[in-house]
Amino acid sequence: MTNAIEVEQLVKSYGLLRALDGCSLRVPMGSVFGLLGPNGAGKTTLIRTLLGFISPTSGVAQVLGFDVVQQSRLVRMETAYLPAEAKLFQAMRGKEALRFFGSIHPKGDFNRSLIIADRLALDLSRQVGSMSTGMRQKLALAVVFGCNTRLLILDEPTANLDPTVRHEVMRLVLEAKSNERTVLFCSHVLQEVEEICDLAAIAKKGKIVHEVDIHHMKRAHRLTARIDCTPGAEEDTMASFTNQLPPNATISKRKGAEITMNLEGPLEHHWSWLSRANFSDVQMETCGLRDIYERFHGSETE
Repeated sequence: MTNAIEVEQLVKSYGLLRALDGCSLRVPMGSVFGLLGPNGAGKTTLIRTLLGFISPTSGVAQVLGFDVVQQSRLVRMETAYLPAEAKLFQAMRGKEALRFFGSIHPKGDFNRSLIIADRLALDLSRQVGSMSTGMRQKLALAVVFGCNTRLLILDEPTANLDPTVRHEVMRLVLEAKSNERTVLFCSHVLQEVEEICDLAAIAKKGKIVHEVDIHHMKRAHRLTARIDCTPGAEEDTMASFTNQLPPNATISKRKGAEITMNLEGPLEHHWSWLSRANFSDVQMETCGLRDIYERFHGSETE
């Protein structure tokens, strides 16, 4: 089995509304996989379907080789899930909550949850109802990371956390990967996905519209420049320039003699032809996940 999650043409309809509309996805075993998209893109519906909380209208999905409809209990036994809004018993103290959740999950580990809580600097003596939002998030993280499951599904795991704790959560994710666990990582913070994920998928209107190899993306660059040419010869100069471009360099935007280019692969592969190009006003920067994301969702806030 090479994929921890396999989804094929998954549909979930609520009357005329299609929350999932032919969604297909592959999450390799042992990877940290980012799931991106604004609210309403279908991410939560997909997660709930994978866990067997809701049944798909059509299509098929497997998690760790188990069918999500026929074998949903086996899926949940091997999955630790952090929802975006975790529900915790308000009357319990933190330590009691860890003990309770550690006892009800087949792969729960109370002692490991205590270690995670300590790493997150969480005071377990306090009652859950008196904890701040950030403290309750730490508690939920301690519950989830304390489970010895093969799959972790984390929906906005760093919400309401300060930078120091965010960094510790990133370390916990990397440790899970080093232990050959798979992590489905949902976040609105694109920088986190760039930092932690191997691959990412962008969801829109119930579909996966693009997949990104994060390591490959980090080797791409965007170049903006002005092509030097004599007045009136802009078109001929541009045509000649375009014909000489290597296959891994493409023009994404042009206005007169001003161009924006995407350069794929290591930058050293481009030195030779770049040194011969008649450029001026050159600016070069590494391509980021936001550039890719905005192709599909513009600059909308999430």
